[in-house]
Amino acid sequence: MSDTGALAYRVFSSSIARLISNGARRIMITSSGPGEGKSTIVAKLGENLARSDRLRIAIVDADAFRPTLHKFFQLDHRRGLGDLLGQISKADLNGDSSKQFGIGDWIELIRAQSRTGRLQVSEGSEEFSIIFNKGRVSSVPDRQGQRDFALRAQREGSRPLGGGPSGLGPIEAELDSALQVELDKRLRRMLALAKPQYRFLPAPEAPAPEAGNRPTTASGATGIDRFILGMVGDELNQPYLSRQIPGYLKNTSMANLKVLTCGDLTTDSFYFAEPFVTVIDRLAKCFDAVLIDAPPVAFDTSTSLLAPAIDGVLLVVKADGFDVGVIQRAKDQLLRSGANLLGVALNQVDLPREAAFPYYQGSSREPA
Repeated sequence: MSDTGALAYRVFSSSIARLISNGARRIMITSSGPGEGKSTIVAKLGENLARSDRLRIAIVDADAFRPTLHKFFQLDHRRGLGDLLGQISKADLNGDSSKQFGIGDWIELIRAQSRTGRLQVSEGSEEFSIIFNKGRVSSVPDRQGQRDFALRAQREGSRPLGGGPSGLGPIEAELDSALQVELDKRLRRMLALAKPQYRFLPAPEAPAPEAGNRPTTASGATGIDRFILGMVGDELNQPYLSRQIPGYLKNTSMANLKVLTCGDLTTDSFYFAEPFVTVIDRLAKCFDAVLIDAPPVAFDTSTSLLAPAIDGVLLVVKADGFDVGVIQRAKDQLLRSGANLLGVALNQVDLPREAAFPYYQGSSREPA
């Protein structure tokens, strides 16, 4: 790489480092079409952030059409993102592996699988329930509420819970302060259990979500679900996910840079977006930043589907590449989806050093 190119990446990574320090820790990098160099930018950006800014970086190859990052880092692409998503979406909630689950694992896996039913948490005489409606927490009832739920489930029979007025009931748009205090007390008592026993009692399945449904995120959740995600989410024990997800990461020559290769990833893997969000959220808790190499916007709807669940999106545009109309449509598609578009990165621009970085001419200092 030329000196000008190396300097360009350092300046670019410094700008991204500032975004990360301001809270944009999950960054998706995409393009309007193939061949615009987004994967190279993801790899080089990850290296520069890990080296110059000494950040802990996880790179995720989510481009099922043209997985590239394993070649850049000379890694085996097998056992990657697609395999991990499959494991999460198919985890047996009442099988032997569930004995490894902590309360956080249960909530994340039920959310990832969009399940409806009741999670029973007990120890001795203490017993709690968390009611889920299509993966979202709709209530944490007291004992009377648990009895009401059981009776209602029995009355409903084969009718999907949450499908009508006699289902799980409306999820409150906001929790009043009294309810927040009561809910917090129940959750704290539940978290204080030394050796809790868990059992998930599924309710009749609600209709499967259609392709294009948005994943549930902290910003998109409401009421009790938002409270649990925002107030106690970091305190929820996740021994199973804590062990499983890092096992899929691959090492690079830099100790603070890890790669989650594409693996057995297909376009159908994102039909349900929740497992992907679970993985990215978990990585964001372990690393300073997660960089996601996403499919081109014009070729795959999954990028627009997942973008609203990410902190920000960078759109890579190759100089003298696609027609401006194609680029504009890609940008508009991202914005319509609710994505936070951080900016557009113009790639492969052939400019002399003097024109590219006039500010730094005459100075031996590296960009801050």
